[in-house]
Amino acid sequence: MKLRAHYFLLAFCIVIPVAICCSIALNMLRNAERESAIQRIHESARLTALVVDADIDRAKAVLQVLANSQALAHGDRKRFHQEALAANAGPGAWIILYDKTGQQLINTRHPFGRPLPRRPDPEQVAALLANGKVNVSGMRWGAELNNNFVMVERAIESPSGERYVIGQAFSPAFFTHAFSNSAIPSTWLVGIFDANGVYIARRYEAEKFVGKAVPPHVLAAFNSAPNGNLPSKTAKGARLYNVFTHSALSSWTIAIGAPVKELDDAVWNGIGVVAIGLLIAILGALTLTMMTGRRLVAFIRRASDAARSLGRGDTVATLPPSIIDELDELNVAIMDASRRLQSEMRSRADAESDRNTLLVLEKNARAKAEQQNSAKDEFLAMLGHELRNPLSAVTSAVSILESGRPLRDEIVQRTHGVLRRQTDHLRKLVDDLLEVNRALMGKLILDKAPADLAAVTQRCVETLQASGRTDGFELRVSTEPAPVLADTTRLLQVIDNILDNAIKYSPAGGRIEVTVRSADGHAELQVRDSGLGINPELLPSVFDVFVQGAQTLQRAQGGLGIGLSLVRRLVGMHEGSVTIASAGAGQGCIVTVRLPLLASRALPAPEAPAAMAAPGRRVLLIEDNEDARDMMAMLLELRSCIVYTAENGPDGIALALARQPEIALIDIGLGEMDGYAVARALKANPLTARIVLVALTGYGTGADRRRAFDAGFDQHCTKPIKPDELDAILA
Repeated sequence: MKLRAHYFLLAFCIVIPVAICCSIALNMLRNAERESAIQRIHESARLTALVVDADIDRAKAVLQVLANSQALAHGDRKRFHQEALAANAGPGAWIILYDKTGQQLINTRHPFGRPLPRRPDPEQVAALLANGKVNVSGMRWGAELNNNFVMVERAIESPSGERYVIGQAFSPAFFTHAFSNSAIPSTWLVGIFDANGVYIARRYEAEKFVGKAVPPHVLAAFNSAPNGNLPSKTAKGARLYNVFTHSALSSWTIAIGAPVKELDDAVWNGIGVVAIGLLIAILGALTLTMMTGRRLVAFIRRASDAARSLGRGDTVATLPPSIIDELDELNVAIMDASRRLQSEMRSRADAESDRNTLLVLEKNARAKAEQQNSAKDEFLAMLGHELRNPLSAVTSAVSILESGRPLRDEIVQRTHGVLRRQTDHLRKLVDDLLEVNRALMGKLILDKAPADLAAVTQRCVETLQASGRTDGFELRVSTEPAPVLADTTRLLQVIDNILDNAIKYSPAGGRIEVTVRSADGHAELQVRDSGLGINPELLPSVFDVFVQGAQTLQRAQGGLGIGLSLVRRLVGMHEGSVTIASAGAGQGCIVTVRLPLLASRALPAPEAPAAMAAPGRRVLLIEDNEDARDMMAMLLELRSCIVYTAENGPDGIALALARQPEIALIDIGLGEMDGYAVARALKANPLTARIVLVALTGYGTGADRRRAFDAGFDQHCTKPIKPDELDAILA
């Protein structure tokens, strides 16, 4: 028997069983299609309910957010009206705020300020205020609206303690989006009903049905189960598959009705298509069998010819494609070598491209590392320059005082002035380095209290004027009360850094304008100068650490380039903002600091004048550095104090027991026994427990202060101590 006869026999044995199985499958398919259509209606109802629940859930979230509005807490209803308008669900929806009597206070359907009516059911407001729950209402009639509407409403309590009822209202047209843009066929009816069976929205003839109730038996069916089927007929007698389900967030019902004829037609159409497809498949199978047999026979003949050609060593052309995979593998084997070669070439090209990319990345990384290394070297050189300058002046001043020659009073005063200015400069450099490091590491702690930005600014200006820093400049100061909640010490740092830059970068005779005012709920400090200005390319990075404008070798302006970075950190910690604007080099610049204005606008009480130091205090000084101990002892003796000194903890404790001082200044970093241990020992002994203990140390973080107070210290001062700080301790 030939190969073709075998193919026909095989086709006949396959077609007969397939025909029998297909008839059984068609019947099963008809039933499955009908069940699938009904399930599709169920799924459409469920998805529509999810859309409605999403609208309700969003309304709840919006009401919760508006309940925490600072505008409502501060009684700023106009601003709250704008917030509610922005949070509104969209066209066909509006937000209403009621007081406890039911009077409308806010209604986003109307412009702010328009007279609003009182709610006709104030008892509902009282009920909401009593239970505090979220209520999703049924259909209501709005006399002013002249239409039906529904609401999602709840009782809220503002941060100021006032209680209100706030609601998101929806017109019936709003919920049409739940099915207008969905995949529900246009011939299906969709309805949304409240707990009483009243239409909230309907897909077709909404104006005829919305606001009307369904028959009692329909409502009973709705209430009998979470979901189900409810066969019915249209007004024209057409039968409907009705499927209903309930909203999970309300007592609403969503019902979808699909024409029975449409579903049955779809089922039979599908079965017909499948039947025709099966018939075509059978005929196609027979045809394909014949064609495949012919192709296979022809391919085998060509393969035999190719085998003979290979045996003779001739070039074999690619065999024509076949519909059988095994036969096509012959062609694949022939073309595989060519594809391998092309793949190898592409791999080499990709490897070359990757190598070039890595070279570029390595070059960029090396350039960045060199730039960072250069910035580090430049900063270290700048730090050395900034430290050596005051140290050189201090060394020269000390040499003059130690010369042993009689000096005129004028020279002595000038020398003292140099020492005072340069030590202040050194202290400021060290403070700036420490402060910016703490700020970058997030270790700064603010001690906030009500303060007047205008008074703090005036205080900083007066300090600069008293030191002579503003001599030779045209300084204009204009302030008005601006209460803020701030750490006054940190605020002084911010203002001092900004004014210091304005003075530093302004030429002699330049104009500096300082303004403090209240604007848009913020206290605003603005410093405008007519100095060097800032180049546009430097302006975006002016707040970065160690960034400065170009300077000559003389570094006339000085500084470490960390002041503005510290300013931004401190202002940010006060929940404020700082900006710098400049028209360019030589055009001066404007620095603006904005801090949240205190809601109460209450100004802090003026500071009490510093107490004068009391003479004749008995002071114990425990310090292991001989020079520091001698100088501090001299300062105390100049203030008429009786001073006892010790260079370590045990000697200091013995002196305290023997001399009974009033005050003890104790260094923390002592050798044998640190200052914390000394303080604990003094406080533990009843004979020395009443001594006022003052930590005098170079450790100045908030954690250091807390540790000192935990050890028993009464005060904590960082070195070098200022004269007025020492006077305050003695007083």
